[in-house]
Amino acid sequence: MKHLNLAAVSLTAVLMAGTAVAQSYPEGDIDLVVPFDPGGSVDVTSRIIAETANTILEGAEINVVNRAGGGGVVGQTTVARADPDGYTVLAMTSSVVTNPQMKGAGYAVSDFRPVALYNLDPEVIAVPASSPFETAEEFLAAAEDETMNVVVAGIATSHHMSGLAIERATGLEFSYIPTKGFGAQVQAIAGGHADAALWPLGEAASQMGSGDIRILAIASEERSEDYPDVPTFEEAGIDIPIWATFRGWAVPKGTPDEVVADLSDLMQQVSETPAYVEKMEAAGYTPTFRDSDGFSFVVDNYAEQTSAIIEEAGLGQ
Repeated sequence: MKHLNLAAVSLTAVLMAGTAVAQSYPEGDIDLVVPFDPGGSVDVTSRIIAETANTILEGAEINVVNRAGGGGVVGQTTVARADPDGYTVLAMTSSVVTNPQMKGAGYAVSDFRPVALYNLDPEVIAVPASSPFETAEEFLAAAEDETMNVVVAGIATSHHMSGLAIERATGLEFSYIPTKGFGAQVQAIAGGHADAALWPLGEAASQMGSGDIRILAIASEERSEDYPDVPTFEEAGIDIPIWATFRGWAVPKGTPDEVVADLSDLMQQVSETPAYVEKMEAAGYTPTFRDSDGFSFVVDNYAEQTSAIIEEAGLGQ
């Protein structure tokens, strides 16, 4: 009986300690590490988030810290090596997934734990408004007989790799036209110099109003509320559940569940704040919240596809 009582006391102490961690976090300021220069999309959105989060937190603040270098490697490495205590958070993008293979970064995506997603921009297949292809099925069928010229932002970019993923899923082969600058890409499509473009939905949507392009398919699990008549990739016969530019928060692996849950809850509160939504939309970003599990699905799916593509295409170091 004496041993049982001692065990009960020990268990109670452990449970109370866990509760204390959950209730006391955060006890100090949180560094939100942006692995890119000030002024870029990740920096801008991170500062909008921090501004709103700091109106919610009590006794602590989120400080945006820029750790640029190596295409994100410097800042990402900083967080991967940080103490897993919830006080160093990474502004996470798809480069975390690809940098180990393509830039030789000294970490793996498994060294991070996704916390919450705040922006998701799925890839689309866009064609000129004058294109003879009215549907993705027509485009894919034509691509079986002739090589389609596809505009992408650059070789080895997420958009180029989305094309390689389509090739891998369908057995087709495209000819890529790497074109820097979205304006130049639009000119290539609107001018009929390319058969299609692979773009994030946010950029493609900006051209829909002008009537210069048509979106044939969107790489997301569900149809877009803004474009309900446009099928998903899977509905169009492309076995890719989701391919998207994503932005979110991540922490070093080993961070306690309670801390991850608190950070995810904070992001959800931010996402439900009208002022935040207004500022994000004004800056050109669609607020999208997914919790840790939802964000992990996006990251894991992207990692599974890109790792194989990078190896097969010889894009890695």
